Amino acid sequence: MIIKCKGAIIHQKSENCEFIHAGNWGDSELIEHQKFHKSLENNDYNWLGFDASQPFGKFSGRDGKRF
Repeated sequence: MIIKCKGAIIHQKSENCEFIHAGNWGDSELIEHQKFHKSLENNDYNWLGFDASQPFGKFSGRDGKRF
């Protein structure tokens, strides 16, 4: 699974983060990256969390949604 950092809102402006992790939720790299962002959080800094790529799955054929 590919997990990307969504970045942060800093002084009401969206800032990208280049962190990308190929692995699983709970991996130490993800935990350390989360701790980094959480340590910076205050009134002017809000971390947006992680986003995971959608795995390839079986399509229903009706509307393109996976099940």
